Amino acid sequence: MYQMLQYNLPVRVDKIDSLSVNKVAKGRIDLIVLRHMARQLLLTLLTMEHQASMMNFPVVYELNERQLCLHRIVFYRPEALHAEETLSFVGFVSGRQPTNDHTLNEELFQVDRQMLEKLKHIPGLLAYSSLELRPGRWYNLVMMQTLDVKANLKGIDMHQHAAYHLAPRTYDWIRIHSGIFPGGLSKNVPQLLKTKHYAFQHETNNFQMHEFVY
Repeated sequence: MYQMLQYNLPVRVDKIDSLSVNKVAKGRIDLIVLRHMARQLLLTLLTMEHQASMMNFPVVYELNERQLCLHRIVFYRPEALHAEETLSFVGFVSGRQPTNDHTLNEELFQVDRQMLEKLKHIPGLLAYSSLELRPGRWYNLVMMQTLDVKANLKGIDMHQHAAYHLAPRTYDWIRIHSGIFPGGLSKNVPQLLKTKHYAFQHETNNFQMHEFVY
């Protein structure tokens, strides 16, 4: 289905006929944003290098990107991000449905706050960042030592609540990319391994899913 560029980037934009929304495969475009987030993560890491020994982790940074986009970075085990060895990542890209449900927004805020606290107990989790590129369009980058860490993430009760109860009420679609950074974060040449596309059906509180393997 795809022709390939260097770093396993898909060239064409293909339709996913099996989905009702989120029909376009945008791995290459998403990867551009995720690379930018990784670069910002590394630059922030370098600015705190001389203070790291005095810090208690996790540490949260908030950056103001262009057009007033807020980029939040949470470091859990930053020392591992310096390693020149392959690191793994998961990138979440989501499109929120328009809503003025203040109760839902408050629940999302509380779940997010509790999740950030629980994540610090997961071995192999290195950093987490989130960027609202434009209203309702969120990008999240999770850095980890290996993709095996995903199983620990999924086992968190708050993650299960967010995935199975909040997501169908909150999002129109989600793309979840899994991949690696060969040579470490400093190389910043991520490769996609697979992508899961989710399209939510709000009438039935259900979803459709399509998976690409690169």
